[in-house]
Amino acid sequence: MRISGSGTGNGSFGNEGSRSENFRRKHRVGQKVRGLLLKNLPDAMAWVDIDGDRLLAQLESAHPEGSRLFFLVQKLTPQIVLKELPWTGGGKGDGLSLMGDFDAARTLFENRFRPALSEADLSGKPLPLALFLKLLAGAPALRTAYLDAAACARTIGKTLDGAGKGRLLYQPWLAPDGRRQATLIRGGGAAEGLTETLVEYDHARMGLVRVQFLTRNNDLTCKVLLQHPEQSTPLARYLASRAHGGPVAINHLGVGRLPRTSHGGIVAEALFQK
Repeated sequence: MRISGSGTGNGSFGNEGSRSENFRRKHRVGQKVRGLLLKNLPDAMAWVDIDGDRLLAQLESAHPEGSRLFFLVQKLTPQIVLKELPWTGGGKGDGLSLMGDFDAARTLFENRFRPALSEADLSGKPLPLALFLKLLAGAPALRTAYLDAAACARTIGKTLDGAGKGRLLYQPWLAPDGRRQATLIRGGGAAEGLTETLVEYDHARMGLVRVQFLTRNNDLTCKVLLQHPEQSTPLARYLASRAHGGPVAINHLGVGRLPRTSHGGIVAEALFQK
């Protein structure tokens, strides 16, 4: 695959030459890079996003839009030449690769998600799933980035499920102003009837936030763990004051400190802890 330094695309992403220079400054020959196919064009050309640089590329094989592509940097001058590599999903034993793929895709989505929230006047407000889907429907690049991140989460989830460690989901609408959202669902089996759901995200002031839900039949308990628990008292008062309708009553167990051993997040814990 060759990246054109001058480009002949529609110009919607700005000057292609300057983007090629950005790519050269950030990469080296022999490096492996990850890309996202944004839009297919005639003559085997396509817009691709590689580490945040949107470039016009000529592909050696056809891929559907939204595909994750992996390349080896073969040349940077006079043209950028990348060799397309087959993607294997990281492999069940390659947890670092799986987590790196998810982190990269999640960050790419978040960097597009926050401006989209601001433009829609949704920053700082609850975001129901229906409204989140409506936002994606009106922004193809945002939708593609989300689907890529969700696919990475599913790949990790298959590895975790095979090891009996639960199921991983990416649900950014649960914490639209947070970062690094992840949801892990673990069941104790039909005999126990117990399900644990961990919802996690980074908060600007409280650091890593982990909300633990335990459900058994119609009983639901909830506990909040904070990396920086300075605001735990007012948060505990707020949670205790909330009334929840419906057949399931929530028993709040309070707010505590997230253990230091958990600061790497639930994805790392699930992948690397035995």
